[in-house]
Amino acid sequence: MRTINDGFPIKQFKGIDIDTSIQSSSANYYTYSSRLVKFIVIHYTGNKKDTAKANATYFHNGSRGASAHLFTDDDSCYQSVALNNAAWAVGGTKVYKHAECRNINSISIEMCCSGNSIVSEKTINNTAYLCAELCKYIGITADTVDIFVLRHYDVWDKQCPAQWATENSAGWTTFKEKVKAILRNEEGLTVSQYEELIEKIKELDNKKADKSEMIYDCIDHNMPEWAHKPVQWCLDNGIVSGTDDAHLALNNTKLWVCVVVYRAVKFVAGLMKIKI
Repeated sequence: MRTINDGFPIKQFKGIDIDTSIQSSSANYYTYSSRLVKFIVIHYTGNKKDTAKANATYFHNGSRGASAHLFTDDDSCYQSVALNNAAWAVGGTKVYKHAECRNINSISIEMCCSGNSIVSEKTINNTAYLCAELCKYIGITADTVDIFVLRHYDVWDKQCPAQWATENSAGWTTFKEKVKAILRNEEGLTVSQYEELIEKIKELDNKKADKSEMIYDCIDHNMPEWAHKPVQWCLDNGIVSGTDDAHLALNNTKLWVCVVVYRAVKFVAGLMKIKI
């Protein structure tokens, strides 16, 4: 948790600037000089199709009886309410489902819809990065995401975000896992990419090694130095394994697979500014 005094502490995430040029009318939120924040709440706008800028403009232009701190879409993010103020986002006339989370102690992010009231994967991805930045700012760790990152649906009885509003939503679980991965700097490959690589390595394992070529059972002076770090990384991440700890049984082809996988992941991680 964090006591927030600065209304606009985060300027950018994942290369996206947070636009603060269109602020909500003061009729739409509670004003504080500072407040103690514990939770981040994820919403969706519920419109058929909209943008972050359009939502910021809507709340700027009048008394709406509601608000949110931030709006995200496929390409942009607008901050409508300063973080030291309490948006009118998680309350309602029905009984609260959550024992603690309220407007006063939470930050609300609204995901915009790309069509048919559905939030696109790109917007979800952007929101995960924004959420991770906010987590780091207020002190939510990867291990506590499940406690302090919530859906509107978790706070009170509203189907929001609608595509995740079930008790065991796979989409919501995936979103939280992505936030955790960003916080741990372990995003790496997608599940499908990982599974494809594993299958290729299994194919190599099923081929009988050429008896004339060198077989490497451990990372030592016999193995080329250029392969040491890639092979170790692949071992640490379960991409390759030997017959046992003392017998890796890697031929030259498998060494190069390790190198290619390692370099590919390192390249992607560099683009995303994460460490591996």
